[in-house]
Amino acid sequence: MSTPPRQIGGDASGGAFMLLPPQNVLYVSSEGRAGIIAESFEAFVQLVVARPYWLDILKFSAGGDLAEMRRAADALETTLDDEDEINEAREKIHSALDLPAASDPVGALYEAVAASDAIVRAADGSPFTTLFNRFSIDNNPMLRNAAA
Repeated sequence: MSTPPRQIGGDASGGAFMLLPPQNVLYVSSEGRAGIIAESFEAFVQLVVARPYWLDILKFSAGGDLAEMRRAADALETTLDDEDEINEAREKIHSALDLPAASDPVGALYEAVAASDAIVRAADGSPFTTLFNRFSIDNNPMLRNAAA
């Protein structure tokens, strides 16, 4: 008997996080976008700790361009408020959970979403819209300036 998917969380915008067998983490937005964002629950926690703005990385991915996602991650990291507090929280989480730091959280996010684009379907069989969005950080003056 296979284990059914189960919801393991949600976000403020109405999105849901689902744990799929064997351990993939699927994100379904309230706007009809969906994709696997991590190959395991541990990779999901590593992603959220390393890049809490992972959804913005996808928003500014220029349609799924890994180089653009890396630019977005760098720009978003420089715009964090309370960077010292965030880094302290990251260290505490890694220590408390005995969690190794992700070696390449942006690359892992890209790989997971890209691999899931062709297979994630709604209950009626129709495809969800990809989590990769068409924007780049050049569309956002604050991020464009942060990247300069």
